[in-house]
Amino acid sequence: MTKRFEISQESMEQALAADDARLQKKIEQSIRVTQLADQSYNEEHGRCDWDSVVRDMDIPLVECLQLFDASLSTVSARSLPNVTNWAADDLSTLKSFVTEQFGAVTADDWLLVGVYMNVEQKDCFMAHSMCSFPQMSAVLHEAITQHRNANMEWKDIFEKYPIFSRIGGLRNAYYQFKEFDDSKPKAIHIEWTDADTCRIQELVQTYYKPGNKREVLIQAQKAFPDISQESILGKIKQITSKVPDITSDDIDRVKKLVYAYGKDWARIGQEINDTPRRAERIWTQHREQQKAPQTWSEDELNTLRRCIHDGVEMAEASRLIGTKTRDACNAKMLLLKSTANQFNDGKARWIYNPDDFSWNMADRMTSFIKDNYPKPLPVNYTAVSNYMWIDMGDCAQMASLLRGEMSWTAETLARVEKLRAQGMKFVDIGKQLSPALSAQKVSNAYHNNMQSKAHTSLSDDEKQQAKDIMNMHAEQMPFTELRKLVAQKLPHL
Repeated sequence: MTKRFEISQESMEQALAADDARLQKKIEQSIRVTQLADQSYNEEHGRCDWDSVVRDMDIPLVECLQLFDASLSTVSARSLPNVTNWAADDLSTLKSFVTEQFGAVTADDWLLVGVYMNVEQKDCFMAHSMCSFPQMSAVLHEAITQHRNANMEWKDIFEKYPIFSRIGGLRNAYYQFKEFDDSKPKAIHIEWTDADTCRIQELVQTYYKPGNKREVLIQAQKAFPDISQESILGKIKQITSKVPDITSDDIDRVKKLVYAYGKDWARIGQEINDTPRRAERIWTQHREQQKAPQTWSEDELNTLRRCIHDGVEMAEASRLIGTKTRDACNAKMLLLKSTANQFNDGKARWIYNPDDFSWNMADRMTSFIKDNYPKPLPVNYTAVSNYMWIDMGDCAQMASLLRGEMSWTAETLARVEKLRAQGMKFVDIGKQLSPALSAQKVSNAYHNNMQSKAHTSLSDDEKQQAKDIMNMHAEQMPFTELRKLVAQKLPHL
C-alpha cells in the first residue's frame, strides 16, 4: 500500500503515532473530566458542578459533557420518571440549559442533557416535553389532589410544579382531567383455552406474513365460526405482537445488508424474513448503541477484565457478558487496557497455578475487600491492586475465582473434557482451574457441554409427524395432554 501511494514507511509510522497520541490524549481528558465531575458532585442538588469542571479543563461545556465516561464515574444517574419527582430548581435548570446550549435538540443532545442534569436521558426528555407542552397526567393529578387535601394553596402548588405558564392553566387542567372514558362500551372478554391458543399459533405459523394478518384471520374464522372477528383478530395481534428481542446476530445481519443495499428496508426485511419496520428498528438500535455512553456494572467490568486477562476475543466477551454488543466490548477493552497500563507498571503478576497457589495472599486480599467494600458497594480494584501491588486485572480475576466463579469459555470446557477423559475426578479438575471451584459446578458444566454436543435437531419428516398428530387432536385435547400424546406416538424422538 505504501508503494502504490508513494508514502514512505517512516511517514506512515509517524501518521499512526500521531493518531495514537490523539486517542491517548482524548482518553486522558475523558478520565480527567470524569474525576473532576465526581469531585464536584453536590449531594444536595444531586448533580455535578460543571462550571468548575469547565474552569479546570479550560474547554467548552459541551465538550466536557461529551468526554464524560459514566462507566468510570462513581456517581449514578438519578431516575425521575414522573414530573412530580423533579424539584422546581431542577426543572428550571433543565429548561435554561437546553435553551442556552441547543437550538433544535437531537437524540445526541439529550444524552448530554442527561449527563449535565445527572438524570436518565428519557426522564430529561419527558420533563422537558411536559414543560414545553404542559398537560395533566394521572401521576400529577394524584399529587395535586394530595396537596389540596392537605389545604395547600394553588400558588404554592404552582411554585412546586412550575410546568404551566400560569396558575389558571394548572387549575383548569386539574379540574378538566379524566383518566379514562366510561362512555365507551366494553368489549366482550373471551377466555381462550390452551387448545384454542395452540390452534391459533399453528395458523399464524402457517399463514402469517410479516405485516399481513388477512390470510390468518380468514383461516381462523373458519376454525372458530362461533367467535367474533374482533376477538379473533385481537388474539392474532396478541400472538404476532410478541416480537423477539433484538440480538447481536440480528444487528450483524442487518449491518451487512445495509452496507450491501443501503437503507432499502423493504428488501432487507425480505432478506431477514421480517417486516421493513423491524429491520429499520434493528438498525436504529444499533446506531443508538454506538452513540449512547455505555453504563457498565461492576460485575460486567470484572467479566471483561477476566476476558482481557485470558485473551478472550470481543465476540466471545460479548456472549459471556450477555448485555453488551461486540462493538461496545471492543471499545471498553481498549479503554481498560489503556488505563490499566497507567496503574500496573512495576507490579507483580498473579495467575492461578495449583502447584504454587498461596492462601496467605488470597486471605489478605479477601480481608481487604471485605473491610473496605462491604456489600452492596462495588469493589475498586485499582485500590486493591495498589494495596497488594499486583496487576489490577489479575486481582479482579483472582477475586472472581475465590468467589467460586468461572467463565466457561470454549477453551475451558475443552480442558475439562480432556482432563475428564484422562480419568481425573471433578473435584481434582476444579482444583486445576480455580482454588474455590466446587466439583458440582464442574460436573454441571461438563454434562451440559456434552449434552449440547449430543443434541440433534428433528428432521422435516419427524416435525411433520408431530404436527399431524397435534392437528388431529388439537380441538379435543388441551395442549399439555397433546405433548404427552406426541411423546407416546413418537417414542423415538
